Amino acid sequence: MKRFTFFSLFLLIPLLSYSQATKLSPGKPSAQGDPAISLKEPQVKAGGDIIWETTFNWANPADPQGWSLPTGWEIRDNADLGNNWIWLADSIKGRFTNLSAPANFTTRADGFICVPMDYYNYRDGFETNNASDTYIMTPPINCSGRPSVVVKLSQFYRFCCENNNTGHLQLMVTNDNGVHWATYDLSYGIGHNTYTPVRYQTPEFNISDVAAGMPNVRIKIYFHEVPYYFWAIDDLKLCEAYENDLKLEDTWPEVNGGYDSPIGHINYLPFSQIGMTGEGSGKVGDFTFRGALLNNGMADAEDARLSAVILKNGTEFYQKNSPVSTIWPLERDTLEITDPLTPPDYGDYKITLSAVANNSEETPSDNSATYFFTVNDSLYQRSDMSAESGINTSVWANGNGAGDLMTVRYDIKTDIEVNSIAAKIQSFTPSVNPSFQFVLFRYSPEEDDYIEVMTTDVITMDSSKLRFITVPLSKDGESEFLHPGQYYTGFRAWADGGVPGVRLGWDQNARAEFTNYNLIYLTSISTWYASDKMPIMGLNLNNHSGPTEAQVTFNVDMKYHISSGEFKPGIDFVDVAGTFNNWTGSTHMTDPEGDGIYTLSVNNAPIGKSIEYKYRINGNWVTSEYTGGKPNRTYTVRYWNILDDVYNGGIAAGLTDHELASAISVYPNPSNGSFTVQLSNPQLNEIKLTVTNLQGQVCFSRIYNNQIQIDETIDLKSPAGIYFLRIDDGVTLKISKLIIQ
Repeated sequence: MKRFTFFSLFLLIPLLSYSQATKLSPGKPSAQGDPAISLKEPQVKAGGDIIWETTFNWANPADPQGWSLPTGWEIRDNADLGNNWIWLADSIKGRFTNLSAPANFTTRADGFICVPMDYYNYRDGFETNNASDTYIMTPPINCSGRPSVVVKLSQFYRFCCENNNTGHLQLMVTNDNGVHWATYDLSYGIGHNTYTPVRYQTPEFNISDVAAGMPNVRIKIYFHEVPYYFWAIDDLKLCEAYENDLKLEDTWPEVNGGYDSPIGHINYLPFSQIGMTGEGSGKVGDFTFRGALLNNGMADAEDARLSAVILKNGTEFYQKNSPVSTIWPLERDTLEITDPLTPPDYGDYKITLSAVANNSEETPSDNSATYFFTVNDSLYQRSDMSAESGINTSVWANGNGAGDLMTVRYDIKTDIEVNSIAAKIQSFTPSVNPSFQFVLFRYSPEEDDYIEVMTTDVITMDSSKLRFITVPLSKDGESEFLHPGQYYTGFRAWADGGVPGVRLGWDQNARAEFTNYNLIYLTSISTWYASDKMPIMGLNLNNHSGPTEAQVTFNVDMKYHISSGEFKPGIDFVDVAGTFNNWTGSTHMTDPEGDGIYTLSVNNAPIGKSIEYKYRINGNWVTSEYTGGKPNRTYTVRYWNILDDVYNGGIAAGLTDHELASAISVYPNPSNGSFTVQLSNPQLNEIKLTVTNLQGQVCFSRIYNNQIQIDETIDLKSPAGIYFLRIDDGVTLKISKLIIQ
């Protein structure tokens, strides 16, 4: 048995994902170019209306660097190393970074600003380790006459390797030419090497206390003490605040692990390991809930509370509220629901946490958060099944060694037999001939040691294993019978050159701040460290007492094909064929609500098994979706199964795209009804462009003959809703969804 000593300290280095650097000029920006803002006299605005904005459309072909800084803006590198904020048009590149313009930048087509530290610290192949110390500052903005001001922006970042995770990405506001500053943290405590979670990609702050009524407001965006990766910003704007704008800033669904303190969220809980009395209060497996609420509006949020609604297999069975609190404007409060949710049985559970007040909420889109968990018979897994990225020990100092370990802790509460370890294999490097195995460890409190209990066979890595894989542990008739205690699923890998060579899926949405629940072991220094990364890896127990079959409901959206005329309601029919019915086809799917979404429920699907399927029009395999050798749809059956699909991904079946489809750009989308369509027509075919509503009525139509480039701005005078853009050149039919807000 292998024994190791644990240390709580962990250090990080950049993820070594090498790419070709693109040389950018770090010289001082010019003071030329048109101003990006308007300083007209203010007019009274309504809540949410824009006071001032810039999309950073600073391209200037006449300037040697390709862009110019508008008059009144200021950029400075305090260290005088040339590591400034710069304007970029298409991508972020550097030694460890090679990214397209971030998808959450809605106006990325006209450029954005960025500090590419990966480039700055590897200019011309020469490596440095200089930390960022640069800011960009707006011209004075006239907010006089404005009773409230909110600043909004889009951001995307990844940073490393400072001493902590906060205070390095700052938005600062002054109204007295920099004598005093109000400072807001835009890093949100996100861990090293982590790309910006979705919930932090579009931050906003109510700055009324420093900006409202002030004629000389300036915004500074300051990036400091960070030597690696990047920070990018787009779509900066100041808006009127809403009167009633309560936000749910963060949430914590917390499981009772049988200790004095909760142990965070767990996505898959075995029913055999919950329900017993622990060391603290309540029962193991009970859920309680906390939420951080911000009053971002100008009126008091009266009787603000955190609400929790829980569905089990689609049916509500739990609804609780926290004690109420009146939250003043710009104030925060953390509210807690301590009346526990006790999972009563096997099932798929959906948690919806909401910030609620007596006021009539004006921005409901940021008032709730949703979580899922499953109480099942055998799978014990903290993470979900979705990998936002891949991870191995290369992101830690002294890591990236053959035989390094990544582990996840699972608390066993009753005697149980273990069968296997399951994990998501995300990626690997074929050229180094990697192999891997899973390991089960037990923590011994008497010896304060991590002891190897069982392993799997060593597996040679190849592309067939790029999936969620289950590997049996080697049983000896004794070790597989687990007794109550702390166990760790472990993953170790080897490859030529003394590196791991394989990366597990990384659940970046999972919290990993609970002490000793994620550990790594680095062979180069024979030491355990605490980790803030959650690999997708779980434990399979030998227990099969849960339900074995469930109902699956198929919903398929046919609106694209109704709009294109390929599917005629009342004349054509759609069905679903797959492994669950031996590919013979189902009964006809129905559209009881008349909304273009056809539905069918199938009983007795085997739980835990993967099914494959396709939708068909009129039972025809030739023109069914995903023809031409494209893969079938796949789905693993759970206790509760609602599948929401779009027929053939919204592309006309039986047709093959050529260069036209890849050359289409539609922006902005969503829009207020005014949007631009750009496309290339290399075949010089006649192109017909049509916009229809959900009922198939034509809202816009135009034919273009022998045009190589088409650049059409369409201004629909149509109500808010969903529309379809149809581009047909006689060879390819391309349909895109448009949203008018």
